[in-house]
Amino acid sequence: MMSTYLVERLEQAKLLTDPFKLKLLERFAGRPITTKQVADQMGEKAPRLYRHVDALVEAGLLVLVEEKPKRGTIERYYRTIAERFDVDPELFATGRSNTDEGADMLRRLFRDVESEFLRVFGRELDAGTEREDMPMAMRVAVRGTPADIRELRDKLEDWMRDCGEARGDTEGGDDIVSWSGFVAFYPQPDD
Repeated sequence: MMSTYLVERLEQAKLLTDPFKLKLLERFAGRPITTKQVADQMGEKAPRLYRHVDALVEAGLLVLVEEKPKRGTIERYYRTIAERFDVDPELFATGRSNTDEGADMLRRLFRDVESEFLRVFGRELDAGTEREDMPMAMRVAVRGTPADIRELRDKLEDWMRDCGEARGDTEGGDDIVSWSGFVAFYPQPDD
């Protein structure tokens, strides 16, 4: 499995903005797992996941790694093709034929993130919630030399890689928690 996959096709990028498909990809990241096992983890019925898994396989984001016979059927084990997916910024460049589609895709992504933020930040916290268990959000503006900015970007990429490696084995763990985040780091326009 590769470390980072650069998404250069709009069809693939659209799948990554679908919240349900993104949750599926998160479950298939790391070790190979069956659709049934993912369904059990998510509290879903496996048939509900099949078309989503098929779409991810067809798009080349998920790969079949093993088939095992089991009681008259075949278990299919899948995993993501990479630990991390980066979307090529060229998909949104002005002058490309798919610019409107790319902009619509970004709007969907931001709406989904906004909904998630409002749900998470709008709920009441239990009394005694520890600081490290509280959600956090921040917006920063950074000024520095190109070397400073490269260093910050490298640190962000290292942190995202660490997040991917922190998945670990969640089998049988009752104390497993899930966190999500959204990171955007971009040059400030001059206007």
